[in-house]
Amino acid sequence: MNGIELITDNIPSIRAMQRLSVPLWFALILKRQNKCSLVPPDWLNLKSLQDFYQYEVNELTSFAKLPNNWLEQSKLIFEYASDDINDEVYKLKSLVQDLKEIRMIKVQKGLQLINESHLQLDNLSLLEINEIRPFVVEIMGKLTSLDKSTSTGMEQDEMQYGDNDGDIEDDL
Repeated sequence: MNGIELITDNIPSIRAMQRLSVPLWFALILKRQNKCSLVPPDWLNLKSLQDFYQYEVNELTSFAKLPNNWLEQSKLIFEYASDDINDEVYKLKSLVQDLKEIRMIKVQKGLQLINESHLQLDNLSLLEINEIRPFVVEIMGKLTSLDKSTSTGMEQDEMQYGDNDGDIEDDL
């Protein structure tokens, strides 16, 4: 097959029995047509997933650096190319599910530490962020309104009582 020029990527010329790096969507199309075998990404194996899981368990304040779309990739590969995976697929699926759950638990614990201006979500995938987005947007809005009402109340108190920095005036 001749190469294809796309807007964001180029697919090189493809010859039989040649290993190439192509976008996952394209590899899955070829896989469905029985024209290729898929080589899973480096992180999608038993050892790597166990390492990521251990990192998540041991590091309570940060997340393992997984690809941005690791959940989507793993789901597609499990569904359409499980025969190309060397490890036992049920163990990999279980580890992926465990990783997802422990990361959500860490997110929920981390949400207790947010304030009206800061929320740290390093190394979360877009899917994970979108799962918590409605809750976070609502909470951040409430925190912002609370902060505004608190600062407005303090300004009104200063105007009413004056700001004398705690000095007491003697009226003798």
